[in-house]
Amino acid sequence: MRSRVILFFLTILVSLPTLLTAQKKDDFKQPRVLVLLDGSSSMVNDWHSGKNRFKAASEIVLKLMDSIYLANPNVEFALRVYGHEHHVPENNCFDTRREVMFSKNNIVQMDLRLESLRPKGVSPIAYSLQQAAEFDFVNERDYAYSLVLITDGGESCGGNICAVVESLLQRKIQFRPYIISLVDYAPLREQYACLGTYLQVTRPGEMGPAINTIAEAYKKFLAVPIAKPKEEKQKPVVAAVPKAVAAPVVIPPKEKEVEKVVMQPVQPKQTPVIERSVPAPVVERPVEKPRVNSRIQVDTEPVTKEQIASMQPRVSRKALPTYWAIETSRPRRNLPGLRIPGRDADTVRAVITSAPKPAAPKPTPAKPSVTKPAAPVKKPAVNPNEKIAEYNLTKEPSGETTLQVYFTNGKGKFYTTTPRLLLVDPKTGVVVHRFFRTIDAQGNPDPVKIPEGTFDVRFEKNPDLVSKNVTITKDNHQKLVILVRNSGLQFRYADNSKRPVKEYTATVKRLFDNSPLQQQPCDKIVEYEPGSYHIEIPGILPLKRWYLDLDFDHIYTIDMQEDGFLQFVNTSPMGRVRLFYQDGDRMEYFYTMEVNGQQEAQKLRLQPGPYEARYRGIVQPFVVKSNDTTQLELK
Repeated sequence: MRSRVILFFLTILVSLPTLLTAQKKDDFKQPRVLVLLDGSSSMVNDWHSGKNRFKAASEIVLKLMDSIYLANPNVEFALRVYGHEHHVPENNCFDTRREVMFSKNNIVQMDLRLESLRPKGVSPIAYSLQQAAEFDFVNERDYAYSLVLITDGGESCGGNICAVVESLLQRKIQFRPYIISLVDYAPLREQYACLGTYLQVTRPGEMGPAINTIAEAYKKFLAVPIAKPKEEKQKPVVAAVPKAVAAPVVIPPKEKEVEKVVMQPVQPKQTPVIERSVPAPVVERPVEKPRVNSRIQVDTEPVTKEQIASMQPRVSRKALPTYWAIETSRPRRNLPGLRIPGRDADTVRAVITSAPKPAAPKPTPAKPSVTKPAAPVKKPAVNPNEKIAEYNLTKEPSGETTLQVYFTNGKGKFYTTTPRLLLVDPKTGVVVHRFFRTIDAQGNPDPVKIPEGTFDVRFEKNPDLVSKNVTITKDNHQKLVILVRNSGLQFRYADNSKRPVKEYTATVKRLFDNSPLQQQPCDKIVEYEPGSYHIEIPGILPLKRWYLDLDFDHIYTIDMQEDGFLQFVNTSPMGRVRLFYQDGDRMEYFYTMEVNGQQEAQKLRLQPGPYEARYRGIVQPFVVKSNDTTQLELK
């Protein structure tokens, strides 16, 4: 019996260190490093000694992983690349993809994936950072994240890198990010200052010191593990019960205290206060007729007062791409009413009412007093194309002056688009504040700090659409629900707008959505809901692709070029010919044609531009012009 007790305690003593180590390890965050790599077309340019920039960047990635693995083999690496799936003419500002998942000891996998990638497109850096924040850095409780960006330039899609860092990325990164620039261009240092530490690697001798700088910095962080926060028991969330309304409305769970009063009818002498748009409430607004020059049919069904009062944001599972821009504006007070400019005062004449006295001198007439006219108030120019977007505004007391903006069709559907909005002084037309209406992962708009005052809310891309006289009250949280309509899409020949585009039918697919592919004749205007869309014209050569972010109540136009023709004039069979078009600084293959000696079968419709015909090792360049036929003979 005694020997069994001794054996039991010995077993515990032997296994105790292992148990303690495992328990201790689970209490700390797992370190992860995301490599964000530039795959734009400029990365094919020479870096040094015959090596292009993308090859140099790949070498930096592998050497950096090797150095960090020496300090801690448990670090997990992942790779996200941008600008590598679509060519420059497509101007795809959503071109980013995670190519290697987070995992340990994956240097071989990283090497093979880098070897298979080819730079070709533009540089949506801000959007790539946003995607990394939302889809790569997804579990801050269990993982400590950092980021290394390797690039040869800056943002080319109009995104605001610093705004993305401030709004999304900053709170998700525990280790200092690093930016490695492969070019010597001073403005880049300032552009990336908000993101992390900027290092320059323009020749092989600078590669080693840069890698050592990052590796040594990470060793210090890895030497002191970051403890996980303690889990808090979440209280059960009780969903709000929707009231009976004329149209079905989706009501989200009450996740925040401020959601208790969103879009509820207001009783007298109670908070929150609901304000209506001026000059007329939605319920009394007549049906708006479509514009004469518009061929798009929009939904003009009137919305009842009960529907507007009961609007609640729909919880969405997917967030659309967004770009952020945060600007600081000085607070504005409520401006006085519009004054009419003054005019010159009437001449004041002396009037003698008493009896005349002898030898009394005549009074000298007073000089006319002239009053300068008051400085005229600059009125904003009258816009005949202006469209009024009705709205509903809810307020509740808060320690800050904030605003959430919702977009709805008035029938229970809420949109997750992220346009840039303008707060405009209605008296002067001056833009007081700009901000992007961003959303969280559930599709709910983020609160934005704004100045107090009365403003016209306009869309930057479509300033004709306006919600007028929106009053923002200090130290209140305001929720603004704007009633919007769909937009339209049309195609046009840029140099001949009077000619309809009858030759083609486009395929239109909404991104981040399971909706079916839609066929649109290119000579028609078709209505679409707000969102991001991928558009192709399958019959056109070379194939054209567009990516559009459609907002509200606006007709978007895709300009095209009129086709030309290529005619092979050979009268005897020559076999297959491969055709290439110029894409940036390289020639890209797009079509193979059989030259069989029959003239009718050797004619091809092409977009205008420079091309190459490659046949049996011979390269014959040619140019196609709109509405013209280029004749080519293979020799």
